Amino acid sequence: MRPLTTFLLLVVATLVAPLAIAGTWLTARVDDRDEYVDTVAGLADDQRVRALLAEAAADGAFTALQQHIPVGLPEAVREWAGVAATAVVESPEFPTFWRQANGDLHDQVLAVLEDPGAPADGMITVDAGPLVAQVLLQLEERGIPVGLLPRIPLLVPVETEAKVAEAGPAYRTADGVVRLLPLVWLGVVALAVLVARGWRGRVRAAAGALLGVAIGAGALLLTADPLAGAALDRVEVQRRELAGVLLDTVIGSVEPYARAFLWAAPVGVVLVLLTLWSGRRRESTFPPAADH
Repeated sequence: MRPLTTFLLLVVATLVAPLAIAGTWLTARVDDRDEYVDTVAGLADDQRVRALLAEAAADGAFTALQQHIPVGLPEAVREWAGVAATAVVESPEFPTFWRQANGDLHDQVLAVLEDPGAPADGMITVDAGPLVAQVLLQLEERGIPVGLLPRIPLLVPVETEAKVAEAGPAYRTADGVVRLLPLVWLGVVALAVLVARGWRGRVRAAAGALLGVAIGAGALLLTADPLAGAALDRVEVQRRELAGVLLDTVIGSVEPYARAFLWAAPVGVVLVLLTLWSGRRRESTFPPAADH
């Protein structure tokens, strides 16, 4: 009876494992502001991100110049703005801007997800105003009187707040449950180890739990791409360029995170082999008595 109980508990632990891993990933990579920023920081070198923000900054600077200096602008000012914007997004300072912008973006998203009463009639945006300011400074070197301009805000839309709010109920439910799943897994595994018979049985129960973790990590790896595709399908087509890159990167971080749990497989195998080796050694130490 005890071996069967141990086996059933290990099956439950294996079923919980992928959810527990996903839960720790959600807490580590999505809920935590600094971890999220670290996850998407590499996109500062992504040419799609740079091109999109350079175009937005150039358009923002050119529009501001037309509004505040309606006469006397050179015909080539739009071209100059484009060149300046490209230089800005390729500068060493751009990664710092990108980290700050995504920290603010993270705050906006969580504010909508966590508060069911939060207004959801606006946009989730990236503040590209600092890029516009840098573009204007470079245009000043060409003789454009940008000192006449006020501070130019530029909010690049990522997604509607209403669309993000649709995921709020699922997020709040999942966020509450997933924090408990690692504890549930530990409790089930501890019970399986306690129920197992003898030290070998307990070691094998621990090994089975570790193998279950590896199986759970493998299952999570198999679902990472479908999850990314499903999330991207929820993004409006006209906003997929920036939002899609961010989603791909965040959800794509599931794979290396889950892959780190695959170490449990060789450790589990070693523990099983240890118990088998110990059993055989014990049998060789006490050979069967000879018949007379």
